Amino acid sequence: MYKERYGDIAPTESRFEELKHHYRKLRDNFRNHPRSSIELDAWKRQDNDFDYELLNGNKKSFVPAGLIGKGAPGSIPWAKTDTFFSEYAKHNPLDFILSESAYSYIIGNLASYDGRQYPEAPTGKRPEGQGFCHSLVIPKERVYNVVDPDATANNCFLLHEMQSHFVRFWNHEGGKAKILARTKRAMDDQDKKLLSAESSSPIYERVRDDVFDKFEATKPTFTSLEPEKDDFLFGFHVFPENSIGHLHMHVFPHREEMREFSTKEYDYKTVPLQAILEVEREDQAKGTSQDD
Repeated sequence: MYKERYGDIAPTESRFEELKHHYRKLRDNFRNHPRSSIELDAWKRQDNDFDYELLNGNKKSFVPAGLIGKGAPGSIPWAKTDTFFSEYAKHNPLDFILSESAYSYIIGNLASYDGRQYPEAPTGKRPEGQGFCHSLVIPKERVYNVVDPDATANNCFLLHEMQSHFVRFWNHEGGKAKILARTKRAMDDQDKKLLSAESSSPIYERVRDDVFDKFEATKPTFTSLEPEKDDFLFGFHVFPENSIGHLHMHVFPHREEMREFSTKEYDYKTVPLQAILEVEREDQAKGTSQDD
């Protein structure tokens, strides 16, 4: 079942069970931590005087200290408790938002999906997406991560909404064309950087034409995908393996041919939505769920 659904990203049923166990363990570790509830409360109140030992212990979940007090023209300045996804519409150009529902935004990945556009990136810090036209769904309200009780409250209402938002966007809101355009924009932006005098790369110049040819060649297959038939992986990086301290769902095609030039480095920590939903249903049935 799991291999049929997600292919090579997680090839066995036992791996699916491992991911369920992994999520349950990390969720319980977080929710049982003596600081989790008080820090979540302070963060959601945007308390910039609080010391976030847990939520920002890795010094990566919130915006870098160097950005505090700064902001793009027309946007509000970054504050200590901000993340790159929190209050997204106030910090970013509105054309970055591909779709908006009452509860969530859909945005494209600002990085190219093709790793060949990052010839100097080191192993362990690959910046490219996890698949062709990698997209993200983020809640409007402050929800820290999938381990945050608000993420799974009310029978995982928010998680279901984020997935259904993407499906609706894909099928009825011109989502295919919008995602392709956002992806091409990210590729063009990186292309300009690589062709600049400061960042010129002979390695990239040799494959540049093929990068854009493969994008064009893959578009017809991409637009034929059907999210209702599990053609996409909807996944999460569970705290403390997250990079941004605001809930976001990764969405990308899981077929190997659509991940040929994308990073696989984060597959080990990408927990599918289905695994999380199964854990929450199982725990609720056993009376161990922490669903409010």
